Amino acid sequence: MSEASMKQRDTPFYILIGLLSVQVAYGLYWAGYDVSARLDLWENQALATAFVHSLTMTQEVFFFSHVALNMVALGLTLAGRHWALPVFILSFVCDRADWVIMGSNNLFSILVDVDTWALFSFTLQGAIIALLVFLRFEGRLR
Repeated sequence: MSEASMKQRDTPFYILIGLLSVQVAYGLYWAGYDVSARLDLWENQALATAFVHSLTMTQEVFFFSHVALNMVALGLTLAGRHWALPVFILSFVCDRADWVIMGSNNLFSILVDVDTWALFSFTLQGAIIALLVFLRFEGRLR
C-alpha cells in the first residue's frame, strides 16, 4: 500500500479521534458546570442552589455515565477496538435520556440555549456514530 493511500485510509480515523475529543471536552465542560454549582463556585449562589435542586438523581446518573462512557469510547477508539461503537451508542442513549429529562427543567432552559446545544450535540454524536460504523466495517476497529 502506498504512503498516499495509507494517509487517505487513516483520514476518517483521525477525524473520528478529533470529533470524539470534542465530545469528551463538551461533556467535561458540562460536568464542570454541574460540579461548580455543587461546590458553590457560582457568583449567584441562589441560582446555583436552584440549579442543583432542579436535577434528579436519575438525570445525574445518565449524565455522568454519558461523560464517562465518552472517555471510554475515545480510549477504545485510540486502541483500535471495535467495542468503541457499542460503548458510544450507550453513551448516546444516556445523553438523550438526560436531554429528555432536562427538557422539562425550566431553570436549565433559562440558563442556556437548549435548542442550540441539543442540535450541536446531536449532530456531533451522529457524525461520530457514522464514522465508528464506517471504520468498524472497514476493519480499522477490531
